[in-house]
Amino acid sequence: MNHFISLLQLGRLKRLTFRNLGQPSSKLGFLAIAIAATLWAIAAIVASGLFQAGVGPFELALSRAMIAAVGLAVVGQVWRSPHRLLDGRILLLGLSLALVTASYYVAIDRLSVAVAIVIQYTAPAIVVVIKALNTRQLPAPMTVIAVVAALSGVAFVSGLGTSQLQLDGLGLIAAGLSAIFFTSYTLFSEAVVDTYGATGVMFRGFIVSSLFWLAFQVTQGFPTAVFLPANLPGIVFVGIGGTLVPFSLLCWGIQQVRAERGAIAATLEPVFAAVLAWIWLGQTLSVLQMVGGGLVLAAVVSLQLQQAWNGAKIKS
Repeated sequence: MNHFISLLQLGRLKRLTFRNLGQPSSKLGFLAIAIAATLWAIAAIVASGLFQAGVGPFELALSRAMIAAVGLAVVGQVWRSPHRLLDGRILLLGLSLALVTASYYVAIDRLSVAVAIVIQYTAPAIVVVIKALNTRQLPAPMTVIAVVAALSGVAFVSGLGTSQLQLDGLGLIAAGLSAIFFTSYTLFSEAVVDTYGATGVMFRGFIVSSLFWLAFQVTQGFPTAVFLPANLPGIVFVGIGGTLVPFSLLCWGIQQVRAERGAIAATLEPVFAAVLAWIWLGQTLSVLQMVGGGLVLAAVVSLQLQQAWNGAKIKS
């Protein structure tokens, strides 16, 4: 057993060394998270159309979780994993995946979308603080700057400065919970990905999420709208392109760049959503939103440059 633990520690040391040297894995990690953010943005537009077609938000949450779990089981053949199916961290990860959706839907129902988005995307700052407390080290100055830039950018992109604030106690609590669940699935993904792999982590997480939403749906009756032929293509896309693929990419990307950098990079989602809404839906982008998008992009690029700079210093 001690020999096995030593091998695991050696493997982690190699991965850390590889990342610190600024090898291509870190660049691929940021690219994976950027692709995940793009897919989430596309899925948000598809989901909006499904809601208008009569699919309930929680019905869609159940559908996407089940499709993702089945797809990951087939693609990754995770049932052959030598590890047990679930442990406490996986259970918490799965509940976080389920509840981040529920809390966010409640938040946008009772608050302006701008306020809900900004509160949810305080998650990167929470991740940075938790990591600093765990390591008892102050975060790197560039990481702090990136967090501030990313949060400011999200606020600008969401139109917070021009929106009429609609504050509601339950809505604010729900938005705060969505930030906490966003934080928790980011941190739990990092904690277990070395053990189960990105596919194994997401499969187990979505199994838990599916069971949670299935138990809820039993109390609501059969989700007829989900199975209407006109809605099925959108449902399948949200399950695969908006859930299975991006969450797996996020989990793998976090393994390459660490949780705090991954959470900051994930703030690209509202930027891409605004751009896609401009291209596909004809919505206009204000100068302030363009500035916000630039801030988020600058935050992500600065993290990549910081990692490359650290690697260059270690090599020298």
